[in-house]
Amino acid sequence: MTTIGTATAHDGIQLATYTWLPDSGRPRALVQIAHGAAEHAQRYERFAGHLVRHGYGVIASDHRGHGATATGTGGFGVVGGGEEGDSWRAMVDDLRTVGDQARALHPGVPVVLLGHSLGAMLARDYAQEYPDELAGVILSGVFRSLPGTDLQAAQARLEEEVAERGRSAVSGFIPERFASFNDAFDRRTGYEWLSRDEAEVDVYAADERCGFAFSAGLALDWVRGIRKLNDPKNIARIPADLPFHLAVGTEDPCNQGLTLLYELTEDLRYAGIEDVTWKVYEGARHEILNEVNRDEVQEDLTAWLDKHV
Repeated sequence: MTTIGTATAHDGIQLATYTWLPDSGRPRALVQIAHGAAEHAQRYERFAGHLVRHGYGVIASDHRGHGATATGTGGFGVVGGGEEGDSWRAMVDDLRTVGDQARALHPGVPVVLLGHSLGAMLARDYAQEYPDELAGVILSGVFRSLPGTDLQAAQARLEEEVAERGRSAVSGFIPERFASFNDAFDRRTGYEWLSRDEAEVDVYAADERCGFAFSAGLALDWVRGIRKLNDPKNIARIPADLPFHLAVGTEDPCNQGLTLLYELTEDLRYAGIEDVTWKVYEGARHEILNEVNRDEVQEDLTAWLDKHV
């Protein structure tokens, strides 16, 4: 059963939160989920149910401009915060706010942060800023940088859009990225790159809370955030004993034939992180938790949790 609540961000934004807990009492650990771009946290309810059945608690929240949180930030893809805001830093801090609230309710219970796609990047940033609060990090559908994107050129374009039309103006930047991800697949909905499971793709395509464009400000902050979290001096801030697990599909266009996965694992290892593991799922696309082999993925992630907490 999902418990729906809120957490108050540092600037007063009400963050929509979702909690799933085992009936047996104290959870073995809390898994905090950071969802991806242009989706929402309730899409992870099935996986949360699986974890609860194995004794884990799960907490999740909708990012700014996403899900139920979007009503307080200006709508889907809009993050508010004025013309000088930094929504990327705010989203990382939002995850900490939600995690702190859960830690206060469950003192002494370890927390593992699981991020998917954009959420995996937020999780990497969190591990650079607040590593002592985590027992481990799981990255799903992860890629080191935006595939096929010159970040410097993208930043210049988005800065120009913000200067001309403001941070809240809708940008074509994210829809263009999504469209390019689908190039390798027969187009039926435009979201075939997410999963081989057509039913899951149809649910995504029909959900008004999914697939929306980002404002220029949110897209710009994401690009700037990527440049920050890939800086070697920031990666070096991650403690050597914080375990990482990366899980991706071989047909996920976001990792460019696994190139952006290998580059990220090398970054982590070069920084001295001692426990870096990964699992590659043959034939799977971007959303491995919504793939045809999702049962296998769920069991693998649970086994990693069992080993590390």
